[in-house]
Amino acid sequence: MNKSSAFTLNEIAVIGLLILITAFLIIPNLIEDDSKLEVISSWKNSYKNMEYIFSAIQAQASKKDNAVFLKAKSDEEKEKALADMLAPYLRFEKAVSIEDYSPKYMNGKKINIKDEVYITNFHLTASGKIVGVKWLNTPHLVTDNLPIAIISVDLNGFDKPNRWGYDVFGLNLYTNKIEPIGKTNDDFLLKLDCSSSGMGLTCSYFYYNYGGQLN
Repeated sequence: MNKSSAFTLNEIAVIGLLILITAFLIIPNLIEDDSKLEVISSWKNSYKNMEYIFSAIQAQASKKDNAVFLKAKSDEEKEKALADMLAPYLRFEKAVSIEDYSPKYMNGKKINIKDEVYITNFHLTASGKIVGVKWLNTPHLVTDNLPIAIISVDLNGFDKPNRWGYDVFGLNLYTNKIEPIGKTNDDFLLKLDCSSSGMGLTCSYFYYNYGGQLN
């Protein structure tokens, strides 16, 4: 063999080292991308399930069901009524206290009691998810353009990170439809909030409608 064309042991060692470094840099990103795609897929499936549930509820709603909401005097009573309505569809197993479960924003910041997504009515489902229900303070005259409630879904249940945009997503409930939380026509704000420095609320809309990618 011609010595000038052969690899020396040092050259082979350098090539091997470069391969290891490249793998070290690339593999974590591939794992993160796969994990993100799995989360997006799980959220999309959960949202579609919610669409089916609310279609079924609307189709089967009776005067008695509507009377429960009309008689409710407080947001807490309305939350309970909504949770009771969702329970057989989502298979709630038990209530979850905020001492045992308290999600945070995507950037790790605590959710303030005055924030719209501050939720205290949580339930563990048979599939291990944690579903939160919050009735919103709405004007006296409810319109189809204003959400009447928020529903959050923690795909991992008690397992961390318990953060919006990572494993916690949500939807707005209207009188005639549901819609992922965080809808905006501003692509910059959409991506900025759905990042490690943002709150992660737009991720619910961003992931469902765009799969986390914008053209």
